[in-house]
Amino acid sequence: MENQNRPLVSIVIPVYKAENYIGKCIESLQHQTYSNLQIILIEDGSPDSSGRICDDYAVKDDRITVIHHKQNMGVSKTRNDGLAIVKGDYIAFVDGDDYVASTMIEECLTSIQEKQVDVVVFDISVVENGKTSPRHMDENYFVDIKSAYTALIEDKIPNYLCNKFFKANAWKEIRLKENTDFEDLMIMPLVFKNLSSVYYLQKSLYFYNCDNENSITSNWSAKSKYGLFCSYLYRQPLAEELGMTDFVQYCRHRAIRSAVGGIGFNLAKPELQEKQVEHMLEYLKQEEQSSDMPAIGAKYQVLLYGALHAPFISKLYGHMMFGLERIKKSL
Repeated sequence: MENQNRPLVSIVIPVYKAENYIGKCIESLQHQTYSNLQIILIEDGSPDSSGRICDDYAVKDDRITVIHHKQNMGVSKTRNDGLAIVKGDYIAFVDGDDYVASTMIEECLTSIQEKQVDVVVFDISVVENGKTSPRHMDENYFVDIKSAYTALIEDKIPNYLCNKFFKANAWKEIRLKENTDFEDLMIMPLVFKNLSSVYYLQKSLYFYNCDNENSITSNWSAKSKYGLFCSYLYRQPLAEELGMTDFVQYCRHRAIRSAVGGIGFNLAKPELQEKQVEHMLEYLKQEEQSSDMPAIGAKYQVLLYGALHAPFISKLYGHMMFGLERIKKSL
């Protein structure tokens, strides 16, 4: 541990197919107004030059440590490997294709110390087609940790890792579930459940890049749909514990929609393990047979039928969605 006046802040950064963005990401951290940093870059078997770029920066800055994966292990494994070598008193997370405000660390560190809280949550700005759009939250969600936990379960507070600044001990016994996407949605309720205090810093300090088609948070894959499906399954018992009946139904609704989307995407572009597909199919069968299945709309009712009884419908949907995405990107 460092001197209390200059504590060490560890920043965990997964890097995959980010050769056009990682330089800006690293430099936004190098040029922070607070300099006592441990910058951990985990290059996840990226086929482009991301790994070499990380190494080049590390040679010139001894605050940077680079871990290389020989093959792609997924963002959860990547972040866990970063967490395993954290030395700091505080932890932040940044994705390799995003960047942060020059004052992010200093402002978060000042807030977490002055307010004497376990975590600081701050705003992000979305960057798309050269335009930056701030995204703000309702300060009423942060009255106390219980309110924040409930809002987190309901997605009123985004479950991103990247807009939060933690005391390191918040992660002492916790690691992300591996081999799934959208792990933020599952891990954040668990982390917050073990915290005693939170503070909302109403400033956009993180810039989320939507222009990288290879983003590790992309929603256009069977893996991402399966990750969303798992996250909503995970939230159902948490919501039940709090007596959030309406939100339990919402979780079921979203789980069904994510599952039928995942089935269609996987038929059009196979990437899931057989047990993952079976997981979704079994859930959909249970919901189809239940007497209180939530309303999912006509479109998803057709896709539910396709997933369980007419796979060609699901496969056609998957191809159509991938086609629309290609058209969108070409415009």
